[in-house]
Amino acid sequence: AAPTTTAAPTTTAAPTTTTTTIVLTDSFRGVTTEAIEVGLTSIDFEGLNRDFGLSLGYANFGPIFEALVADLNERGGILGRRVNLTTRTFLPVGPVTADAACIELTEDEQVFVVLNGFAGPGAESVNECLTDIHATNLIGGHPAPEQLERAQASWIAYDISFSRRGIAFINLLRETDWLDDLGPYMLYGANPDYQLVLDDMKAALEAEGQSVPIVTVNETTGDEMATIASLEVLVERARADGVASIVVVGEAVYAIEYMVSLGDEFALLIHNGDSLGGWTQEPPPGIEDAGLILTNRNFPSRDDPSWGRCIEIADAVAETEVKPPDDLVGDETNYWAAMSNACQSLTLFEMIATAAGPDLTNESFAAAAASLDNLELPGYAYASLGPDKFDARDSLTLTRWDNDLMGFEAISEPTDVSD
Repeated sequence: AAPTTTAAPTTTAAPTTTTTTIVLTDSFRGVTTEAIEVGLTSIDFEGLNRDFGLSLGYANFGPIFEALVADLNERGGILGRRVNLTTRTFLPVGPVTADAACIELTEDEQVFVVLNGFAGPGAESVNECLTDIHATNLIGGHPAPEQLERAQASWIAYDISFSRRGIAFINLLRETDWLDDLGPYMLYGANPDYQLVLDDMKAALEAEGQSVPIVTVNETTGDEMATIASLEVLVERARADGVASIVVVGEAVYAIEYMVSLGDEFALLIHNGDSLGGWTQEPPPGIEDAGLILTNRNFPSRDDPSWGRCIEIADAVAETEVKPPDDLVGDETNYWAAMSNACQSLTLFEMIATAAGPDLTNESFAAAAASLDNLELPGYAYASLGPDKFDARDSLTLTRWDNDLMGFEAISEPTDVSD
């Protein structure tokens, strides 16, 4: 039989294409068809040095933020909306200048979001002027759980929160096989504000089968003699209870110096290694005789490709090579703090605002943040957000003090501590 043939169709329909048009509106306070009003709050380091006779080596954040915003706008902004940046500086020695900056940005400038936030004694609490009183979104800072509960707008941090960092440190010790070798543990808080962190850490350690015979906070923060007197009593208890490691949570300068002076009797674990940058220039007295000191921190590098164009842009603004703090020599200016804060906060804002879509409101911004899981955030190997997770960083590196180097050395790879 002859093969059957089928005639080709005489016409071929062209593929159907669908074009989606983004319609922008004046969707919310600080959001118009053309622009998003963004505020920046940052410490006036020049004014702080001048007014208080200090010699802090930090560059003011504004110029690098402005350059990165200009780059964002050259790339098309946020779904076609340009970003208008308004900067207000403050002095971190009380709430006065921070309060004024909050009022100006929220009531006068009507910004949609503030980047960086407030830091320093008396000023840090003014962040709630943004998120609670004026329902303005904030990216930055280290919100406590109770502050997040009061927030009327999104408060999102690119760094790991102090409260989650405690459990994250325990996760890091477990993942690096150190946890079983360091117990039993004594948990010590620098002040009563850290009690909830200590309670969470105690529960996490006991869930891992570890013994935690002592959990306490310093009721006399700022009083060196009273702090040492209470520590002498605690150390006797620790000896009686067989404690091997003391975990310090919070800025406890007097307590850490006292514990270092004990030599190698106890291992010392410090909750937040990122706060110990000054140790390389001025370590605690007697550290050469101390025992094991472990902490966790980030080791930033110019060679980290995740910084993208941020390094190049910051170099142009600084007119020099922007170096991580550990690489600075002598009185070189620290531009890294400005670069990293600007790069991380703007990247996070761009991700969330883009995911929120053209109808940008407080509600869509919050929903977009909750929908983001794994993030590629500059400077961190692991980062994520979620419905109940408002701090992005999930990456910690186990770090040990080395007396030969007179500095901290990484003894693990960056580790995902989110679980």
